Amino acid sequence: MQGLHDARGHRSSGLTIRFLVAVVSLACGLVPHRPAVGQSDIPLARGEFMAGTYPTGPYTFVNDAVGAGIFYNSGLFGGSTVIGNVEAGYVWGSHEVFNRSSLGLGNAVARLVSAPGVTGQYDFHATMVGHVLAGTGYVAASGTNPGGYTYVGIGMAPHARLWSGAIATSYSTSTNSIGSFTSTPASTIPVYRQFFQGISGTACDVINSSFGYDDPTASEPESIALDALAFQNPNVTFVAAAGNGGTDAVASPGAVYNGITVGSVGGTNFTTPSDFSSRGPVDFYNPVTNATVSGVRAAVDIAAPGEQQYLAAYLGPTGSLAPLTNITQNPSPTNRYFINQDGTSFASPTVAGGVALMKDAAKQWWLGMPETALDTRVVKSVLMATTARTDGWNNGQSLSGGVLRTTQSLDWTTGAGALDLEAAGLTYVNGATTDVQGSGGGTIGSSGWDLGDVAVNGFNDYLFSSPLSGLSELQVSLNWFAGGSFDATTNTGARSSFANLDLQVWNIANGGFSSLVAESTSLYNNTELLRFTLPAGKQYGLRVMLPGMIYDLNAATSPVTTATYGLAWNMVIVPEPTSLAMAAVGAAMAATLASRRRAS
Repeated sequence: MQGLHDARGHRSSGLTIRFLVAVVSLACGLVPHRPAVGQSDIPLARGEFMAGTYPTGPYTFVNDAVGAGIFYNSGLFGGSTVIGNVEAGYVWGSHEVFNRSSLGLGNAVARLVSAPGVTGQYDFHATMVGHVLAGTGYVAASGTNPGGYTYVGIGMAPHARLWSGAIATSYSTSTNSIGSFTSTPASTIPVYRQFFQGISGTACDVINSSFGYDDPTASEPESIALDALAFQNPNVTFVAAAGNGGTDAVASPGAVYNGITVGSVGGTNFTTPSDFSSRGPVDFYNPVTNATVSGVRAAVDIAAPGEQQYLAAYLGPTGSLAPLTNITQNPSPTNRYFINQDGTSFASPTVAGGVALMKDAAKQWWLGMPETALDTRVVKSVLMATTARTDGWNNGQSLSGGVLRTTQSLDWTTGAGALDLEAAGLTYVNGATTDVQGSGGGTIGSSGWDLGDVAVNGFNDYLFSSPLSGLSELQVSLNWFAGGSFDATTNTGARSSFANLDLQVWNIANGGFSSLVAESTSLYNNTELLRFTLPAGKQYGLRVMLPGMIYDLNAATSPVTTATYGLAWNMVIVPEPTSLAMAAVGAAMAATLASRRRAS
């Protein structure tokens, strides 16, 4: 193998492609979908169709840009993980980017799953998303160019097994709504159930969905079932696209509570929110009071590159492309690509693939990580506590009475910020603290994570082991699940409870928590986040509180008494010379991860 190089997307504005067969403006990319009947017009992706040999750059490699190299250089390519992708149709695994013939691995698309009534067709959009998730990057020989594995071609987790789930009961036949499809709870929920609960004893490690439907309160049967399945299967992480509605609110399943919802960023450094990325607060529905509180919940958790990507093309006459008879070919050529693809549909699998890399690390015995590292609440918290600040990032923090406070928790557009897998890997694998002993707080180092339990009306304290040696930026994230139950017999979910946790930072004096410094206290999110600068010479602590429940449907018979949460924090000395910072990053990871350099 010539070497796994990182990326699926390019950002070269001057790329010239021969054999351009068509240019089509797509009103698709978070695949539109309405749970019962009819079709929606939630936009999914936009870009151009092209066909031809693999072009030569220049490229910006997305995998490099988000820091995936820290895993690749340690021999971690997702090989121990299963990634599920649930969309309208199947990923077409015969494209050359999924070729694993010389890697000693099976077909990248290891399983196709659907439910009764599903058309079960291969689809162009699912194939592009599959490329981002687990493309191995093989490119066949062409002219003087030898065949082999390339930087351009690989997905985020190029050795992962990919399960492809299809849910569409029909596709739009109009060229004006390419990507639209219909589905029902009966065609959708059983697929998710199998991915969460497992098939033949194996469940997915992470599930991606890059489609959407209008459900701002996450109250449709699919949304409730997804939250219930995530609650009951915490080691399976659900990731969803925010949608491409621009200033419109986030679509479901991105609006569900117990997953990771991804917005898109672009620009030179991938820190500029994409103009098409859905944003803003969504609604909160209380099933006890039957009341809806409008515009109070931050739905986007994190952002990742989602612009100008260069992705595997399926041109067969099935799925969403069937109406484009001047584009489709039968059989579909295996070496065709779409260019300039934009959409949160591609930002979402970038994060999902990153989760697969993290879980691949957690499964390696030689890293000695605890099983709690696989918990979605931990993974989500680590990702959010290590993000890069995006342009204009604002989570509503302001000083009040000498205390920095936010009741918003996250930025409405990019959540915690832009994905940074290098920082996440260091905190997740090599953090000074990786799961505090017990479940009720303790002494911690400058970076790390914990899976804990807090009692209703109680709190857990985390004390940094030493005072700060320099001016530092603290980033800390807290995540927990909305409660629910799932009935596998009827394939239905139900909501049960919603806890209201708070996150605080305190000054420490004489070994005790003396004065409040900052707090994140949103009522209707199940995530809290703080990012701010702390002066040197002082010692600090974190406090996780559970002052009460927003609702508890079983309060009269079996009330909720505790909530399980994931907490992650990262303290970075500022300013820090670039050369020293890079040296520290390399040394830190090398100390824990067995290093294997990637061929160039």
